[in-house]
Amino acid sequence: MAGAPIAISPSGAWDGNDGPWSTFAMGFGTPPQYVRVLISTTCSQPWAVDPLGCTARDPADCGSDRGGIFEKNKSSTWQGQGVYGLDQSLNLGYTGNGDFGLDTVTLGYPGSASGATAMEHQLLATVATTDFYVATWGIVPRPTNLSGADPQETIFDPKRSYPSLLSTLKEQYKIPSLSFGYTAGARYRLKREPASLTLGGYDASRFVPSDITFSFASDRDLVVGIQSILVDGTSRELLPTSILALIDSTVPHIWLPLDACCEFERAFGISWDRTSDLYLVNETTHQALLAQNANLTFKIGSQRSSTDTIDITLPYASFDLQVLDTYPNIASSTRYFPLRRAANDTQYTLGRTFLQEAYLIADYERSTFSVNQCRFDEKAAANIHPIFPTNNTIGTNATTPTNPDPGKDADGLSPGVIAAIVLALVGFLTILGISGTVLRRRKRRDKEAKQSEPDEDSVIPNIADMEGERELHSDERPRPELQGISVGPLEMEDEVAAVEMHVVGNESYELP
Repeated sequence: MAGAPIAISPSGAWDGNDGPWSTFAMGFGTPPQYVRVLISTTCSQPWAVDPLGCTARDPADCGSDRGGIFEKNKSSTWQGQGVYGLDQSLNLGYTGNGDFGLDTVTLGYPGSASGATAMEHQLLATVATTDFYVATWGIVPRPTNLSGADPQETIFDPKRSYPSLLSTLKEQYKIPSLSFGYTAGARYRLKREPASLTLGGYDASRFVPSDITFSFASDRDLVVGIQSILVDGTSRELLPTSILALIDSTVPHIWLPLDACCEFERAFGISWDRTSDLYLVNETTHQALLAQNANLTFKIGSQRSSTDTIDITLPYASFDLQVLDTYPNIASSTRYFPLRRAANDTQYTLGRTFLQEAYLIADYERSTFSVNQCRFDEKAAANIHPIFPTNNTIGTNATTPTNPDPGKDADGLSPGVIAAIVLALVGFLTILGISGTVLRRRKRRDKEAKQSEPDEDSVIPNIADMEGERELHSDERPRPELQGISVGPLEMEDEVAAVEMHVVGNESYELP
């Protein structure tokens, strides 16, 4: 049994101090306190803004500007777990702590198309740092461990390992697979085209399908090779040397090498501001950029020089953003160009700006993803397609969608044909099931016995115990660890073995 994809309804608001970004609604606690969240394609937990995130020095509307505040002391179901460092976008200089806990999380406003799905006992955090100005929902389906033993010990505590929200949705048969389709939305398109997020599938109405599939990188999943950045209508190359870059919607900017940034400066007359570390745009430059109205085409592939490439074109409007005075080292609100100078190759990033014009489909069942040019058609109705799980016998890997016909699946079969196939298989599988049950159980027991043997190389080090004062603004906090993904089904008789596999069989991943 598998669930259907869930299309999460946008909040209808545009939030952020580094650009107007389309957000989604999420309720935290009991009764739910609704806040607006941005999507992170590299994080696995939802974060809400803590009351400490707005102080007496901040404007009176600070809470609203940050998408809303979650007061955990007003939730009857909050179970605090401790304060830990936010191991997110550290390579880009982002810092902060989170007060982690377990609570009920609700997806969408009551009455929304996504049905306001409520999930109990989910790991989340409240944050005070302004580096992540608006609340964040991490949609990566990796579990997080908050082990609390002495840092000298190397015992992994499975009781402190918590599944991601996406994993829980699949385990409860609310979505078909560990996958999602996402685009950040574009306020400058049509009548302010909102973001689109589909869990367990994708919305075929929002993009032009390509036939290119990328494999996850070994360390950071959504890595692509940027082979060139061209100004449309010219042969002007803005990227002197091809690079590998991470797609990360947590951050708004595009981080490129210094020599590429210099090419942007010469092409568009923009200037780097040392104080804010941003490319601020005055009115004169803005008018010149509007008149130029350039389109930039990013040629991306699986590697720096691979032949499997796709072009993603961004108009100047996607770079025409505004930064507010609540952003660090900005005295008053002004326009800016969301390009950042990368100090090294670990910082090369395609942030939210890129995903205004690109539709990302990530399939964690198969460790593959695709990037597609967005389509903007105000007459197009949502066209939701499932991505089937790896143990599905009728279906396909849908990260390279080529058939947006809602009357057929990705292999071109209509629902009626699929139904006929299923009915034909039922009798055959029933006969096989009687003789196969004992064999499967015996094989499973043999496999569990082998998996229960410890592997010394896979033991995950614990995080320091959190005792005493919990200070969200401190820099000295242990960081939660992000573990590997298990995509197989968990049956009742497999429950103990599955826990043992988490202890000794899963690779540990640090948050990017």
